[in-house]
Amino acid sequence: FDDKGYKNAVIDIVQHEQPGTNQVVLDVNIDKKDKMRVHQIIFQGNEKLKTSKIKGSLFSKGAFGKIHEANKLNNIFKAKKFTDERYKEAKQNLIDKYNELGFRDATIIEDSVYPYDDKHVNVPVKIDEGDKYYIRDITWVGNTVVTTYYLNAVLGMKKRDVYNQKQISKRLKEDDDAAGNYYYNNGYVFSNIDPVEVNIDNDSIDIEMRVTEGPQAHLNHIRIYGN
Repeated sequence: FDDKGYKNAVIDIVQHEQPGTNQVVLDVNIDKKDKMRVHQIIFQGNEKLKTSKIKGSLFSKGAFGKIHEANKLNNIFKAKKFTDERYKEAKQNLIDKYNELGFRDATIIEDSVYPYDDKHVNVPVKIDEGDKYYIRDITWVGNTVVTTYYLNAVLGMKKRDVYNQKQISKRLKEDDDAAGNYYYNNGYVFSNIDPVEVNIDNDSIDIEMRVTEGPQAHLNHIRIYGN
């Protein structure tokens, strides 16, 4: 019931002995009450990312994920229930959004959940955004079968771009045409590319892309079963 948003559910279990047996009967009495919803989310410290961007609008998803305020027009089509799991995901989504915008040090320094009434809670969240960072230099180490020129072109990021950790991950491993997939699709199935921050100077970061190519794999046997 807690996972479904019924955080005030009351469950009473009554045990009845069965004389002459080694069994008992359990009566489970459930009063699930109303789903817990959010009355208000109060953000503090967010100067670079507007509260409207965090909460979202009628037609756009906010950076706070699936935690939405009830009785707000902007959230008329969105789920309103509050669960611990959704709240945990929402906080991580917020930090991921800050990292995407270049705020690598963003943290939630204080947050809580307290009752507003029997059906609603208030959620204050205090944020330390930190500084915004940019890429100063990108170097590649360990690549012998693929040129640095090609890897930089596939990465698609250059000096003075915002230090977007999410974009780096996508261009190295997640996208279909990512740099790591080029290696994999050419037989280097044990390859890996690890981005490492080697220097931080004021708002600038130097990144070293450490490439482990490994041996090129070849087919040994192909076995077909079931035909």
